[in-house]
Amino acid sequence: MRLLILSLLMFIPFDITSQNISSNFYNYSLEEGLSQSTVYAFLEDDLGYIWIGTRDGLNRFDNNKFVTYYPVYDDSNSISNRSVRSLAKDKYGFIWVGTDGGGVDRLNPKTNTFQNLCVLQNSEVCELRTNITSLEISGNDLFIGTRKDGLYKYDLSTNSTTKIVDRKSTIWDIKIIADQIFLATSDGVVLQNAQGSSSYLKNMEIRALEFRSQSELIVGTRTNGILVLNLSSKEIVELNKAFRGVEVSDILIDKESNIWMATDSEGLYLTNNTGEVLHHFSPQKQNEFQLQSSSIRTLFEDSNEIIWVGTNNAGLSNYHKDRFQFQGYSSESTNQKLVSDVILSFNELDNGDILIGTEQKGLLLFNQANETFTNIEGFNNESIIAIEKDDNGQYWVATDGFGLKKFKIRSDSDRITRIKKLENESILSLEVISENEVIAGAYQGFYVVTNDELQEEIRVPDYLKNDRVLSIKSINEKEVLIGTFSQGLVVFNKADTSFKRIVPEIINNKKQRSPSRIQVIYEDTKKRIWLGTYSGLYNYDPEKESFKAFTIGDGLPSDVVYGILEDTEHNLWLSTNSGISKFDTEEINFENFSKSDGLLSNEFNGGAYFKDSKERMYFGGVEGFTFFDPNKIKDQVFKGNVVVYEMNVDGKIYNTIVERNFNLKEGKDFIQFDFSYLNFINPDRNNLEYRLLGLSENWIPVNKRRTINFSGLSSGDYKFVIRAVNTKKETVTYSSTISFYIAPPFWKRWYFILGLIITIVLISYALFRYRLFYLLREEATRNRISKDLHDDLSGTLSSISFFSEAAKRDISSESIKFLRKIDASAIEAKEKINDIIWAIDPNNDDWQSFMAKCNRFASEMFESKGIEYKIELDDSIKGFKNFKIRHDLWLIFKEMITNIVRHSQANHSKVVLFKKENRIILEVEDNGIGLSDEDMFKGSGISNLKYRANKIEAILTNETAEPSGTRWRLEIKL
Repeated sequence: MRLLILSLLMFIPFDITSQNISSNFYNYSLEEGLSQSTVYAFLEDDLGYIWIGTRDGLNRFDNNKFVTYYPVYDDSNSISNRSVRSLAKDKYGFIWVGTDGGGVDRLNPKTNTFQNLCVLQNSEVCELRTNITSLEISGNDLFIGTRKDGLYKYDLSTNSTTKIVDRKSTIWDIKIIADQIFLATSDGVVLQNAQGSSSYLKNMEIRALEFRSQSELIVGTRTNGILVLNLSSKEIVELNKAFRGVEVSDILIDKESNIWMATDSEGLYLTNNTGEVLHHFSPQKQNEFQLQSSSIRTLFEDSNEIIWVGTNNAGLSNYHKDRFQFQGYSSESTNQKLVSDVILSFNELDNGDILIGTEQKGLLLFNQANETFTNIEGFNNESIIAIEKDDNGQYWVATDGFGLKKFKIRSDSDRITRIKKLENESILSLEVISENEVIAGAYQGFYVVTNDELQEEIRVPDYLKNDRVLSIKSINEKEVLIGTFSQGLVVFNKADTSFKRIVPEIINNKKQRSPSRIQVIYEDTKKRIWLGTYSGLYNYDPEKESFKAFTIGDGLPSDVVYGILEDTEHNLWLSTNSGISKFDTEEINFENFSKSDGLLSNEFNGGAYFKDSKERMYFGGVEGFTFFDPNKIKDQVFKGNVVVYEMNVDGKIYNTIVERNFNLKEGKDFIQFDFSYLNFINPDRNNLEYRLLGLSENWIPVNKRRTINFSGLSSGDYKFVIRAVNTKKETVTYSSTISFYIAPPFWKRWYFILGLIITIVLISYALFRYRLFYLLREEATRNRISKDLHDDLSGTLSSISFFSEAAKRDISSESIKFLRKIDASAIEAKEKINDIIWAIDPNNDDWQSFMAKCNRFASEMFESKGIEYKIELDDSIKGFKNFKIRHDLWLIFKEMITNIVRHSQANHSKVVLFKKENRIILEVEDNGIGLSDEDMFKGSGISNLKYRANKIEAILTNETAEPSGTRWRLEIKL
C-alpha cells in the first residue's frame, strides 16, 4: 500500500496552541517503592488499584505504597516471570499478565494469586510459554501478541487456544473493531479478519494503534511520526507534518478525544483530535512536578481521567488536567530569572506589571505577559517588607534596616525619596492614610509621617514602644487598628492621638481567646474586620470589642495565617503555614489547598499577599510566589474507593476483600486493619475517618495512617468501616463493612454461666437445708430444756414451797421466819425459772407473745400497788429472731417495772414501746421520788440494767431528779 501524504490538507505548523494547560505531573520512581524504573504497561482493576508492569516485577499501587509481585519458584500461584510487558482485564475482573519469557498468567486481584495459561489449559504441550508483547480482550476472547510466534486467541470459556496469525515479526499492539483485528508489528500494520490477512505500511515498524473513529485508525510509527489510516478508502495521511520523523512509542485518545503521543526521545505531546498541538511536555528533572524523562514507553487513562505515563529508566508519572490549578514562579522554574525565592511583598503598576519585594535581593518588576523579571535600581540587596501606593501614584517601600522610602517609576535616577530620621530603621508594616500621611510600624512601636516629615509629638505608650508592629489598618477617618507581636490589637485614635488595647472580656471567670502576633488586618467588602495571627483567624467586632476565633479545629489547615484576600463571591483566601485556604464566611467552611494542588510550597510569608486589578491573587512564600484567578479554581473532590484489604489477628492474615465476616477465638488481643484510599488526584482534600461499632459510635480521624490497630477488645460483635469526608463534612465514600465476632472465654459462655448458676443454686439449697436442720434441732433442744425445767426444776421448787407452807403451821414462830424466807426464795427462783422457760420456748418466738407478756406483767405489778398506769405497745413492730436479745430485753423491762413498784413511791406510771426508723425504743417513766446521784451507783438493780443494755449494744439513758420522778429510755438498733 502506497503512502499518501496529503500535505496540503494536513499541514499544520508546529506551533503550540495557546491554552491554559497545566504541565505538572506526579512522579514515582524507585525512591517511592516502584520495583523498576522502566515501565511497560498499566491497568486499573475493579477495586481501583493501578497495576504496573515493569522490566522487573509487577506492581500494585494505591497512591500510598507499591506492592511488588515476583516469581516464587516453589509457589505455583506466583507470577511466571519478572518482566511484565502487557496487561489486560476481562469481564470477570481477572487480570491477564503478559510476561517476557513466562507466557501469560491470570491474576485474581482479590486474592493476588496467579495461574499460568498453560495450567488453565490443562495441557502437557503449551506453545505460549514465550515472550508476550501485547494483550487485548474482545468479548470472551483474549488475543495474545508475541515477539516472534505470531498471534493467538484464547477462549475464556473453554480454556482453549488457537493460533490465528503466524508471523515472525513482533506484535507491539492489538486493536479490534467489528471483528477486524489490527496488529501493530515490526513489519507494518496487519489486518486479520474472516477474509484473511492484509498488510499496510510494510517494512515500517509500527509501535501503537488507536481508533479515532469507526473509520479511522491512528498509527504510531517508529520513524514516520503519526499517520491516519482510513478504513474505508485505505488512504494513509499524516496527522501532523511536524511529527514526521518522530519516534512514536505509544498513542492514547482520552475521554475528551484529545490525542496523547508518547515518543522515544522527545517527551510527550498532546494534540486535539485533528492533530493540532496543544502542549509539548518536555522533561525538567530539576522540578519535581515536571516530566522526568524524554523517553516515554506507554500511556494509559484510568476511570478518573488520569493519564498514566510509563518511562524508560525514570519510573512513572501521572497527570490530571484539573489537579494543579495554581501557577507559580520560583528561581528554579524561571532559570534564576526570579533572583530570590523568599517573597515578602507585592503591588501593581498602572500598566499591570507587578512589583515584587524580595529578601535581600531588592525590588523586582514582573511582566507576566513576557514572564520577565527586572531589578529596580535603588533597592539593591535590600529586603522589601511592604509596598503601598498612595493617591498620587507614589509607592511607599518599607525596608529592613534601610528605612522608609518613596518612589515613582520614572526614567531619571532621582526618583527615590528617603524619609529622614528613619534611614536606618527596620519598617515592618505600612498603611497609607492619605496622599500626605503614612503610618509605619517598626520593631519598637510605630511612626506617623506627614508631608514626608516624621511626626515626633505623638506620645506612644510604653507597651507599644517595646513591641513590634506587624500590621496596620485604617478602618475609618478616626481609628487605625494596630496589630502587634505580643500586645494583641491596639486602636489608635488619630483625632486625639490616644491608644487603647483591646482586652478580651472575661466570661464565667474565664478569659476569652485573643489574637497574638497579628500578621494581617483585613477589612472585607461587608466591613467585617479579619485578623490573621499565629493563633488562628479572628473576626473582630469593633462595637463589642470582641473576637471570634477560627482554628485548626474548625478546618483551618494551620493556626498561622499570613495573608487575607477576598474574592468576588466574598470568600476569603488565606495564606498559612500549611498551604492556602478558601474560607466560606457564610457556611463557615474551609477548603484547603497544598503542594498537591500545584502550590510551590505550603509555607508563606507575612505581608506577602496582593490582589491585582484583574482580581488575580498573589501569595509569596519561601519558594517563590503563587498566583491564580480565584474564579477559575474548581471545587473538585474526587471520591476514590476505600478498600480494607487485610485483617491481621495476632499474626494471622485474613483477606477482607474476599471475606467480610469472621468468627474469632477468645483471647485475640491484637487486631490490625490495612486499607487503601484509592484517590490518585487529590487525597488530601478528603479526610478519612473510621468507626468500630461495638466499641464506639464515634468516627475517629485516620490522618495519614493506612493501618488501624486495636488491642484488648472484649468479646462480642464488631463492625469496622472507614469513610472519606470532604471539607464540607459531606461523606464522599464508604469502605465495605468488616464484621467480626470475638468469642468469649469459657467462663463467659452460656453453658459455663448456666452450670455456675445451677451450682450456686444447689449450694444455696444445701446451705438452706443445713440451716433448717440446725434451727429445727435448736428448736427441739429448746423444747426439751423448757419441758425438763418445767417438769423437774419448777416442779421441785413448787414442792418446796408447798412443804414449807405446810411446815409453818406446826412449828415455832422462829422457824416460821426462816420458812418464809425459804418460801420467798423458792417463789423468786420459780419466777426466774419461768422467765427462762418462757424465753427459750420456741412457741414464744413471735413478737405478739412477747408484748402480751410485757403488758400482763406490768399491769399486774402496777395494780398490786394501786399505781395508775398507761401502757402503749406498738403492735406493728416485728420482733427479734434472736431469743437471747429478747430475753435481755425482757429482763430490762421487768427490772424497770419492779423498781417503780418497789421503790419509787409513785402513784402514776407510763410505759411506751415503739419503733422509730431502724431502732426500737422503750420508755418507762413515773412520778415517784426519783433517784439521787448516790442511788445511781448503789444496788444491783441499776447495775443489772446497765450490764444488760451493754450486752445487747443498746443505749440506756436516765432522766431523774429528786423528787420529780424517773424516766428511763432504752434504744436498740435493729
